[in-house]
Amino acid sequence: MDPAAFHFLRLAENTDVDLSTIANVATALTVITGVAFGLVEAQRSRRARQERAAYAAVQAILSPEWMKSMIAVHSIPDGSSASAIEADARVLEATHSVGVILEGLGYSVYARIVPLRVVADLVGGTVRLAWRKLRPYVEEERRRSGSRKTFEWFQWLATQLERHSPGKTNLQVGAHEAYQDWEP
Repeated sequence: MDPAAFHFLRLAENTDVDLSTIANVATALTVITGVAFGLVEAQRSRRARQERAAYAAVQAILSPEWMKSMIAVHSIPDGSSASAIEADARVLEATHSVGVILEGLGYSVYARIVPLRVVADLVGGTVRLAWRKLRPYVEEERRRSGSRKTFEWFQWLATQLERHSPGKTNLQVGAHEAYQDWEP
């Protein structure tokens, strides 16, 4: 027998520690290490998923169709009626495009796929402005259809941005001011 192993066994006999206790401690340490590793990996995986979702949201928003549509929506005068929006086919198409994209983005925030703070920093002002311009149209569509589901997640997102305002930017303070001291 190896002298070190013999010494360990004699030590175990002298200190009333048996091999089963040592095995139990080793098993417990292994389980604790495994759980800790699992928690760290789960957190890393969640962060990676959020980053992928945020990237997908950016890609959807930076499309030429989105940009063209948002310019048309921004040009709608405040307080315009549903009939005024419907009178211009280009504006109506832009309304639907913006609404559908923000509907998906709203649900992505609700499902915790995209963090609200990312949306707030990236397009928070745009979402609030779009809701202000399109609200009369959406409410009329809901009245006509008898369903409250028309652009429900778009409205939910605008409401959450108003409630929580997690970003440093808003309609009065742009990113160029709020983050002027940023360093890589």
